[in-house]
Amino acid sequence: MIGEVLAYQPGVLNVIVKDLLDVEGLPTTRGSRLVSRSAKPARCDSSAVARLRASGAHVRGKANLVEFAFGTHGFNPWFGTPVNPRSPDLIPGGSSSGSAVAVALGEVEVGIGTDTGGSVRIPAACCGVLGLKPTHGLIDDLGCAPLAPSLDTIGVLARNLAELTAGFEGIGGTIEGGQASWVGQVLSGNAEFDAVVAQILSRIDLPVRMILEFEIDPLWRDGTTVLVAEAYAQLRGYLAEAHRLDPRGVARLQSGREVGEVAYREAHTRQRIAHQRAMELLEMGEGIVALPTVAQPVPALSSLDFSSLNRLTLPFNYLGFPALALPVDVAPPGLQGRGVGGVVPFSLQLVAVDRRESQLLALAARIYDAFPMLTGLGQTTG
Repeated sequence: MIGEVLAYQPGVLNVIVKDLLDVEGLPTTRGSRLVSRSAKPARCDSSAVARLRASGAHVRGKANLVEFAFGTHGFNPWFGTPVNPRSPDLIPGGSSSGSAVAVALGEVEVGIGTDTGGSVRIPAACCGVLGLKPTHGLIDDLGCAPLAPSLDTIGVLARNLAELTAGFEGIGGTIEGGQASWVGQVLSGNAEFDAVVAQILSRIDLPVRMILEFEIDPLWRDGTTVLVAEAYAQLRGYLAEAHRLDPRGVARLQSGREVGEVAYREAHTRQRIAHQRAMELLEMGEGIVALPTVAQPVPALSSLDFSSLNRLTLPFNYLGFPALALPVDVAPPGLQGRGVGGVVPFSLQLVAVDRRESQLLALAARIYDAFPMLTGLGQTTG
C-alpha cells in the first residue's frame, strides 16, 4: 500500500485500489514520479470506487503498480517494488502488483486492478491468488487513467471465490446465466504445463474437448500491436522527459511509434474476425477455454526478459472475453515457481465468451470441489 492508508475494518469488505483509479482525496500518480509532481487530490471517486463504497465496502487506500501500468514484471523504482509474499526473490507480477500482494498478505479481502494485457491475471498467478478480468466494456472506467482503451478493463483480485464475487459485483459486475456445457483445453506450447491443465480438467464432472483450432500466437501478436500503438498515443507526451521515467517502460513505449496506421487498422479488422471465430469455436457460450495463466515459472527479480509473460493473457484482452486466473493445489509442486521463500501454486486460466463471468465462477467452484482452495498466506489482518 502507498500513501495514506485507513485502518482495517472487521466485518466488511476491505478493498485496496490500484493507483490508476481516482479515490476522493488522494492523488492519482499512475505509479510515476513524473506524474506525482503535479498530481492533485481527486475531487471524487472513480465510478468503480464509488460503486464499491455504495455496496458497503471499506476502501483502505491505494496500491502501487508498474509505472503507467505498462509492464508485466511488477517493478516500480520510484515508490518501491511490492514484495512477492510467496518468495521475496520472485517478481510480484504486474502491472497490478500492489493489489495482488495486499490480497495475498491478507491486508484486504479485495484488490482492484486493471488488466490491459494480463495485469490482473499475471500478478494473481505470481502471488497465488485469484484474478478476474471482466468482459471489455462491462465495468464503467470513468475516473481510471487509460493505457490502451481498446483493451483496458478494471478487474478484481481476491483469495477466495466468495470475496472475488463480492468485489466483482461491487464494481458493477453482474452474475447471470447458466453453466457451461463443456470445457475446451487450448495448448500453451509447454507440454508440462499443459499436462497439469489436463490433470485438473480430468477431475471435474464436465465434458472436456481439445480445441486445436484456437491459435494463441497470432492473437498475441495482433494484441501487442494494438496495445503498444494505443499506449504510445496515450503516453507519448511524457517521452519529452524520458530520463524521468522507468527505462524498462521507455523502450517498450517507444516501440509504439513504429506501428503504422495501416498495421493498427488491420489488427483491429482481424480483431473483429477473431472475436466471431472464437465465439463460434465456443458455440456462442456453451464452452469455456482452459489453459495456463503463465506457462513458465515465475521469473526471479534478477531476470531481464519478461516479454512473453502476457503471451497467454493478452489474446483474451484482444478478444474482449472475460478471463479468470485461479491457483490450484496440484502436483508437481513448484512448477509455477520456486524461490528461497517457498513455491508458487499452479495458476489455471479459464476464459468464457462475452458477459459469461458467471460460467467462470461456476467452473472455478467445481474445480475447488475437487482440489483444496488456496486462500493466501494467512488470515485477514489489519
